[in-house]
Amino acid sequence: MKYLIGIGNYSMGDDAVGLKIVEYIDKQMPHRDFEVIDMSDNGLNIVAYLHEGTEKILFVDSVFMERNPGESLVFRLDQVETGKELSHISTHEGDMIKILSMVQEVGYHLPPIRFLGIQPLSCDPSQEGLSDLIAEKLPEYVALALKTLNQEW
Repeated sequence: MKYLIGIGNYSMGDDAVGLKIVEYIDKQMPHRDFEVIDMSDNGLNIVAYLHEGTEKILFVDSVFMERNPGESLVFRLDQVETGKELSHISTHEGDMIKILSMVQEVGYHLPPIRFLGIQPLSCDPSQEGLSDLIAEKLPEYVALALKTLNQEW
């Protein structure tokens, strides 16, 4: 099975872009050859998808990557280092790069993984919903996510 997993937080502006992409695909494409997962609540839930039956996983998330707001980039796990500082791993804060490294160290199978990172304009908790810039580009991000998920890795 292939998975498209949205990561983010609905109450943090553009940080919800991965979740909005998953919502969009779920509503617009009820018949598809992959599952969409909203992983807004707990990144540790990823372990449920790390098994031999998983063909590939595409994570979609807002990522601060020193690009212009709205720009996107597809990358592999081995092409990135996290700079996010966490006080600990919990259900309320997380870093998927660190979580994947941790579960790999304890023996979980990692299928082929890609990330679609989208540079946010604002992840301010006072911002309701996505910024206009990110919201307008949502169809573009959806198309890129679908193209990436359907390519050979």
